[in-house]
Amino acid sequence: MSLADKVTVVTGASRGIGKAISLAFAAEGAAVACVATSEENARGTVEEIMAAGGRALALGARVERSAEVLALFDRVRTELGGVDILINNAGVVGPVPVLEMSEEEWDRQLGVNAKGPFLCSQAAARLMQSQGREGCVINIGSIAGENAFPHRIGYCASKAALHHMTRVMALEWAPLGIRVNCIAPGYILTDIFKQLAAQGILDQPAMEKRIPQGRLGEVEDIAQAAIYLAGAQAKYITGTVLTVDGGWDAYGYL
Repeated sequence: MSLADKVTVVTGASRGIGKAISLAFAAEGAAVACVATSEENARGTVEEIMAAGGRALALGARVERSAEVLALFDRVRTELGGVDILINNAGVVGPVPVLEMSEEEWDRQLGVNAKGPFLCSQAAARLMQSQGREGCVINIGSIAGENAFPHRIGYCASKAALHHMTRVMALEWAPLGIRVNCIAPGYILTDIFKQLAAQGILDQPAMEKRIPQGRLGEVEDIAQAAIYLAGAQAKYITGTVLTVDGGWDAYGYL
């Protein structure tokens, strides 16, 4: 197990990509702090990990609130002994035309998708530094961080910010032995995708036709990319945005 005993914090761990990452890291031997908006929401993932013989802790925090983030990492320190890996996965999306975007919705998307990873990364890096051991931060970005999509101004702006935050943190923290990378998923079959498809906002058959591999991504595709970036085999990789999209971004014809 390549991540044996590595204490890993995963935000947005209650479902979708975050849950898949939590389960995959636990299977590799990591102790996983599963973070959701409430401790109750994180319990389902924790129960699955523990049923399989893994070690996990359910935690609740709003990642865009500094006091809750500090309390979160204080519990990680006292109950798990520190932190080795942080996965900033928590995110929100709300398709809306620019002319109809409210200030409150803008603040919500930028808060969760950009401010949250900033606060969590800062707290984790400070804890890693105090421990005197190397660490790893992985941000979950999006192809929307590199490409513009109509009705996604908040999401695109926040993910573009997250991609560039990754690079800045990687530069500053390399001397501390902390690597920082980002995964930019394409269209993944998550609950959010299913909701948008049900609302007619996304057309699944059209998306599958547009993707060179001819399918949507699975949450496990992102989990395996995260395992790679967190492991020793990626020890010389930092400041990178790894696109995992079945070739969507490379296919510029349509």
